[in-house]
This record gives sequence, C-alpha cells and structure tokens, in this order.
Amino acid sequence: TARRPRKVAQTSVAQFASELKVPPSVLLEQLRAAGVDKRVPEDPLSEHDKSRLLEYLRRMHGSADAKNKITLTRKHTSEIKKADATGKYRTVQVEVRKKRVFVKRDPADATAAAAAADAPPAPAAPSINEKELELREEETRRQQQLAELQAAELKDKQERERKEVEQKQAEQKAAEAAAAAPAPAGATTLHAPKTADAKTDKKAKKPKTTTVLRDDSARRRTIKTRGDAGGGIGGWHGRGRGGHHRSAPSSAGEQTTFAQPSEPQVRDIGVPETISVGELAHRMSVKAAEVIKVLMKLGTMATINQVLDQETAMIVVEEMGHKAKPAKLDDPEAYLAEAEPEAAAADAKPRPPVVTVMGHVDHGKTSLLDYIRRTKVAAGEAGGITQHIGAYHVETPRGVITFLDTPGHEAFTAMRARGAKATDIVVLVVAAEDGVMPQTIEAINHAKAAKVPLVVAMNKMDKHEANPDKVKQELLTHGVVPEEYGGESPVVPVSAKTGQGVDNLLEQILLQAEVLELKAAVDAPARGVVIEARLDKGRGPVATLLVQSGTLNRGDIVLTGAVYGRVRAMLDENGKTVQAAGPSIPVEVQGLSEVPSAGEDMMVVADERKAREIALFRQGKFRDVKFAKQHAAKLELFGQIGEGDKKVLTLVIKADVQGSQEALIHALTRLGTDEVKVTVVHAGVGGITESDVNLAMASRAVIIGFNTRADATARKLAESSGIQIRYYNIIYEAVDEIKAALSGMLAPERKESVIGMVEVRQVFRISKIGTVAGCYVLDGTVKRSAQVRVLRDNVVIHTGEIDSLKRFKDDVREVKAGFECGMSLKSFSDLKEKDQLEVFEVLEVARTL
Repeated sequence: TARRPRKVAQTSVAQFASELKVPPSVLLEQLRAAGVDKRVPEDPLSEHDKSRLLEYLRRMHGSADAKNKITLTRKHTSEIKKADATGKYRTVQVEVRKKRVFVKRDPADATAAAAAADAPPAPAAPSINEKELELREEETRRQQQLAELQAAELKDKQERERKEVEQKQAEQKAAEAAAAAPAPAGATTLHAPKTADAKTDKKAKKPKTTTVLRDDSARRRTIKTRGDAGGGIGGWHGRGRGGHHRSAPSSAGEQTTFAQPSEPQVRDIGVPETISVGELAHRMSVKAAEVIKVLMKLGTMATINQVLDQETAMIVVEEMGHKAKPAKLDDPEAYLAEAEPEAAAADAKPRPPVVTVMGHVDHGKTSLLDYIRRTKVAAGEAGGITQHIGAYHVETPRGVITFLDTPGHEAFTAMRARGAKATDIVVLVVAAEDGVMPQTIEAINHAKAAKVPLVVAMNKMDKHEANPDKVKQELLTHGVVPEEYGGESPVVPVSAKTGQGVDNLLEQILLQAEVLELKAAVDAPARGVVIEARLDKGRGPVATLLVQSGTLNRGDIVLTGAVYGRVRAMLDENGKTVQAAGPSIPVEVQGLSEVPSAGEDMMVVADERKAREIALFRQGKFRDVKFAKQHAAKLELFGQIGEGDKKVLTLVIKADVQGSQEALIHALTRLGTDEVKVTVVHAGVGGITESDVNLAMASRAVIIGFNTRADATARKLAESSGIQIRYYNIIYEAVDEIKAALSGMLAPERKESVIGMVEVRQVFRISKIGTVAGCYVLDGTVKRSAQVRVLRDNVVIHTGEIDSLKRFKDDVREVKAGFECGMSLKSFSDLKEKDQLEVFEVLEVARTL
C-alpha cells in the first residue's frame, strides 16, 4: 500500500524560537538580516525561510561546509560535608563537567545500513533536522564566545574570593592547595577533549573544588555563576542527581532565562497608615537592610521593627524605584461596617422625638423644662445657669418626648452643636422682654446646620415688659419665619412661671414629630451617641447615652470611640435602675474602661474580643495624633522661648464632666493675645490628684478645679510646693479671674507727662566738673529724678537725665516755676544760652485685656 505523504505543519516565529531556545526578538532580527521579512512572533515560518536563515548564519560565521559533529557538555555540581581539624563541618562544593561528541554519518552509509537491516524508510524531510543542528551549533559557538568573555572578566574577582576563603580556612591547607592548584587553567580547559571513562574523569576534575563557608551564601552564588559562565555550554545540566539529557541549544535557552533583567522591576506597593520597616521590605521583595539604608540617607535612623508613618513609607518606596499607593490597614473597623446592614434589616417602628432646648443664658430653658417635668432642676444649678447637657424623657398624655437641655452660656458652643446633631426638633427659647441675643443667634445657626426644624417658645410672657411683636421681627431678620407670617416655625407664647402655653408647646412638638415620621429599629443592637461623660468617685467612668436605634440591654458590650466596656448598671435620669432602653431614651451607663469623649458614637458589639481590638486600634491612632500634636506644641514652645517677649499662663484643668472641660478649654484659650497666651498642658475629668500637682510643678502651671476638689495628698503637695489650686463652679467666674491674671501679666503702658519748662540763661565751664547751666524755670517744676529734652530752635538735640540740680550751693530735689537753679546733664555738655530744657516723667499705666 502506498504511504500517504506526511503534511509538514507550518510553525510560527515564536514556536521556532522556543525550539531553538532563543528569544523571539533575537530570531526576528536574524530573519530580517537574512532577508526574511517577519515583523511579529506570530508570523508563520516556512521551510524556505528556515533554509534562508541557515545559509545566512553559515555565511556570517564563515563556514559553508556541512557540520558532521556536535559537542554536548554536561555540568554537575554537588556538595560534600567534611570535618576539619577543629571538628567543625565545612561544606565543599564539587563541580564535574562531562563532554560528549556526536558524529553525523555519511548519508550513503546510512542508506546502505538501512538496506542491510531492512529498516523502514527514513523519515520525511531529514533536511530540517540537519538545518536545526546547524543552527544550534552556530548559536552554541556564539554563546561559547560570550561565555569565554564572561569567564575572563570574572577570573580576577574569583581569584580574590578564593584567597579570602583560603585566609578564613587556614586549617584546611590540604583541601585549599588542591582547590588552588588548577585555578589558572580554568579558562583554557573549558572545552578540552574528555576521556570516555567517567570515573577517571571525576578523579581528573576533583582538584576543581572550591571550599565555601556554610553561611557565605552570596559568595557561593558567585562561584556557581563562574561554572555557568565558563563551561555551561551544552545540553547536560545536572540538577542534583542524574539530570536530564537534552539537545544542544538548551544551554543557550538556560542562559537567556537566567540573564539579569535589562530593566528593574517596578511594583505597586500598598502602604497602610502605619507599617514596620520589615513588613515594607517584604512587600518590596528586598532586604530590610536596604530599606534602613534608604531611611538613613533620608536622615532617619530606624530598626527593622520600627513603625513608619504612611508619608515616610511612601517616600522610601518611591526612592527604591517602586510605585507607592496609600492602602488601608487591615482595619478591624471593617467589622463594624459589616455589622451595619444586619441592624438596618430589622423592622423600623415609630419612636419618640428627641427635642433639644436651646437659647440665650437666663432666658428660662431649664425653668420651662422644670414646669414640663414638674420637678425643680434650675434651683440646683450653680449660679442659676446650666453647665451640663441634661437629658430627660417626659411621658405626656399625648406621648413620650425626650428633652436635651443645653447650656446657653457662650463657652458651651460645642455642647450646643452636639445637642443639635443628636436631635429631631429644636425648641428655641427666647425671652419676650429681651428678644434675640448672641447665643440665640448661635442656636439658630446650629439648628440650620443640622437641618432640624425649629419651634420657638417665647418665654416670660407673664412679665409686663414682654413685647412679642419685637421678638418676631428680630427672628425674621435671622431667617426664622413664624407660621403666622407664612413661615415654617411655630412661635408659642409660654410662661415657665405660670405654665401658660406649655400644653400648646407640647402639642406643636408632637405635631412636628408626626410630620417627620420618626422611626427606628427596636429589635436590633443599640446604636446611639454619648451626650455627657464623667468620672464618678464611687462608680468609676459614667456616661450619659442617648439610644438612637435598637435596644440597649444590661450586660451588652458597648464600644464608643476608643473606649469599650460591658454595661454593668443602667439608670434613668431619676436614678432608678432600668434593664433595657429603647430608641430615643437617655440612660446613664456604668462599666466602661475609661471616660469616653462626649459626642462619640456608641454601638453595641456582639464580641468582646472584637470590641477590645477595635478600641485598642483606635487608641493607637489617637495616641499617634496626640504625640504629633504634643511634638508640634513643644516646637511652638521653643519658638516662643526664641521670641522671648510672649508670656504664657500655663493651666491644668480638671472638671466634673467632659463637656465642662471642653467648654473651659475653649473659653480660656480664646482669652490670649499677641503678648500673653493661655496654654492648657493637661485637661481631664475627675478629682485633682497628686499626679496633676506634679505635672503643675514641672510645667509651672496653675490648677483649675471646676466642680471638683483636690484629695488630701494632692492638697498637701500643692501647699508644700507652692502650686495654686483655684476652684470654680460657675464658668464665667473662672473666665473673669483668668482674664484678670492675664491682664496682670501684660507689660504696663508707658506714658510721658511734661512737668516743666526751663530756659538756659548762662553757661559755665568748670574744670573737673564740666558744663553747668544757669537756668530759669519758666513753667511747672524741675525734679532731680526727671528726664529732660534739650531744645534748640524748637528742635530736640538731646534726651537724657539730670546729673545734678542746685539752688545756690545746695543740692535740691526740685525747683518750682519762677526760681533760678544750676543744672548739669549726664553725658551732654554742649549747652548754649537760650536753649530750652523740657522736663518730663515716664509713668507706667496698667493695661487690661
């Protein structure tokens, strides 16, 4: 049967390059040089193209004869462990190279042998194998030349390294002598003919050993490279035992594969807010020492475990040639984001409105609340003004309303803003006889910023000075339009004293709440806000929380800012224990780890471990910010020392609740001017302790206690060290006293006052004494202690002090108008007749802020 001719499949440039173990780009260049127009690795390659390439390569390398021989070299590296004289084990690396020569038989002999053996016909297209062999041999020769060049370059370096190894291993003289003996022949014996016997070959190559210390990994790599460069030509590569037999060009491919990349690798490195030096090095795939080097160049001394901030880390990444992009740390807060949809999925039910009562100080906010609650709160407030946010829920016949009472004093801006943020409706209390005042305007702005509807309660309507029309006109000018003028804000006349209009006010509040359709999930983990927080001597940290959604139960784990804890006890505003609090209900909670910041969001977390993790994570972030601020403050302080003229009043503030502390800092730091400044070195909640006094001693500060007292040890320490402790319970008293103290620190103002006028009638020049002027006092008085200006033709030519003042021969303190006197001036003798002397005094006048 006739054999069907086999179809030769066409190959692409890329496939042929992979067969030849050369990069496609190199092959494309060679093809173009041979006159075969191929542009991309995907182009097809015909047999004709291959033969043209082969002819070109033969011409290029000066050999048009057919090649009958090909030499394959195999390299085998192994390690042996050997004990030296000291008993330590050393690792010796042994490298064995083998060479095998293949001879191509004559085609005539091949056919005769095939006929004799009655073998099947030869495979189709034998010329392809021949061409491939030719190509590979040419490539081998090229690689051989390259390798010899590399070997020559490395020779000196290797010699140095070998000598270093010899010094380190003086005790291994015999082994080193064997290693050193054939070293000069290393480059010349690369392609020496081999004996057939493998054993004798191994013995012959035994002297080609290099001893390397076990930990000297970098040098070991260099020595291996030497083998690759010198004799790595051919298709035998030993990887451990055995190795695989491959065709000749594998060495060329291998060298291409392991060649050093022509361009450095650029990676995208994600840099979180904080990252250690070791972790950054790991992300860039470099040694930590390299990163530390770069940091040193940038002027930062760092260790491998030191934590870098995001900005520094990004600069280091850019310096090392990679691209830096800011990335979020494995943020435990992501856990909270996952928990949110679960809470949102719960069924929402109607909830009571949260109403904030705002207005100017003394306009009757608390008194109005007292009437609604039928209790007396205002009577218990120091100075009759509110200084904390009070939270109450009132059960009226029409439903439950939660009231937040905010302070009206200007210092409590932050508290008012916090109140407006946490609420649904703002009740603006305006006194009918006073009208709109500064804090009323501020309250309007807070309500507008929080986009909360306003209900105006016009209080003190029982007074005969009440002028409701004037109040409405003033409200209009500040953007609050009453309903009767076509606006959206109901204005309800009330009297906290008589109770007039209070029912109508509650009606309006509930009407607004109905319009808002307030709803919240009840059967879900509680979320809310910290209204106020303080440190109680008996109960520890106590926080007033307003639950905004869900239900807060006793025993829940609460997370608020960087503080967490289990709810140990829960009280309502009357001090009664409650087991659970639903939406819009304010409660006082005990059991937190520290005093939380007022205004922080509160949430219930199911897992205490997770709550601790998040709290610690946030604490770390806050600590970094705090340290950065302290550092900035220190630099500022050094700047002030440099200026020298700025005086600083340093304070340590301790208050009963977080809000008051916040308000005091805000009010007192605003008192400073360009000359005097208030600096708060520490502010906290709770009693004044020994550590506060120590801090005050170190920073020469005054301690201010707002509704708190110092304990016995702190008092004794303060007395013995002379530290002032000032107690206040009304904020404007504290502000006034600090203002007075700052006024005392101001440099007094200096004023000049002219007290007399003198005319020079005659000038005497006396040896040993100098110039003495005979004068006549025209006006006022001349005092010995005063200063004078010398006027000649109404131009001041000298200002100085009086040296002596005499009347006849006697020294006198002063001379009045109409009398004559003798006078000499300090360090000025150029007096002439008709000069006038203006006598003046400099008075110091105390200044106020």
